[in-house]
Amino acid sequence: MIDSWTPSASDDSYPFRDLLRDVLSPGAVGALEQLSDRILDIYGLDLLLEERLPLDDRPRHVEALETRLKRVVRFLPPEVSPMPNEVYTAIEFLMYEIHGEPVRVGEAWLRLELLADEIRARPLLHDLVTGRAN
Repeated sequence: MIDSWTPSASDDSYPFRDLLRDVLSPGAVGALEQLSDRILDIYGLDLLLEERLPLDDRPRHVEALETRLKRVVRFLPPEVSPMPNEVYTAIEFLMYEIHGEPVRVGEAWLRLELLADEIRARPLLHDLVTGRAN
């Protein structure tokens, strides 16, 4: 991982978007940007990409998100795009790791289904996320 983010002298926080740009694939970040309004609705969030995170926790955030992604992606067959899992894992990381929300399996499953429906409803985004786009 190459950390492309550089804090200014007066910053004590950084946007979630910067963490995602360093850890996720560019396509996954783009998908999150395109879906951000719908993600806010589905997950009941006030902020997504502009959520401010404590600067002192940045190294821990990078390591934790990278670890989660590796754990999820290692089980995927080679022909399956990891991008949908990157998108969902990023949202899950914000909900459970950053906000400290308890995991409610039924709710998590429903939200995942709603997000998947939203992706399927956008053919170009669906092709990008599933690795079918050029």
